[in-house]
Amino acid sequence: MVRIVIGSRRRTIGGAVVRAAGASLLGVAVVGGCSAPSTPPSTPPPPAAAPAVAAPGTYSPELCSAAAQFQTAANAVSQLDATKIGTGGVKDALQTLADAGRALVTTAEAQFRPQVAELKQSVASLQNTIAGIGDQDNLSAKLGTLTTSVAQVEAAAKPIVDSVRTGCPGIPPVQTPPTS
Repeated sequence: MVRIVIGSRRRTIGGAVVRAAGASLLGVAVVGGCSAPSTPPSTPPPPAAAPAVAAPGTYSPELCSAAAQFQTAANAVSQLDATKIGTGGVKDALQTLADAGRALVTTAEAQFRPQVAELKQSVASLQNTIAGIGDQDNLSAKLGTLTTSVAQVEAAAKPIVDSVRTGCPGIPPVQTPPTS
């Protein structure tokens, strides 16, 4: 889920909840996660046709590091407060997420080819969105596009990071945004 806080208006964009409290505050949160069934199924489901992916524990140190850096950047975006960091700080945090996404693309390409294509495209879209942010008013005006771009990057990276997490214990957990 992506939650962006700006102003006093409340609106929903796709599956993302947006609450605005004035153009002085921006919090961008990327929340991913999975939920497990409360009881195990009585019979295991048939295996789905999956792309060729390395078995857990066989990921390179570079891929583990890139996945950890991506999750760290996504968690940082979830904790943004524009009143403390300003528009420049918001742009920097989003740029760090885009850079971490590109590093994940580079290191995951051989093992996660189908997912990498989607991540590459979503990172390019985020980069275009970042380039279009000028000042606080412009940031407020681009709220919908920004929300969509961040959500697409997180959704595209999720299957890669979740898979790599099984073999790389150093990847931080997903942080939920602070409540407002």
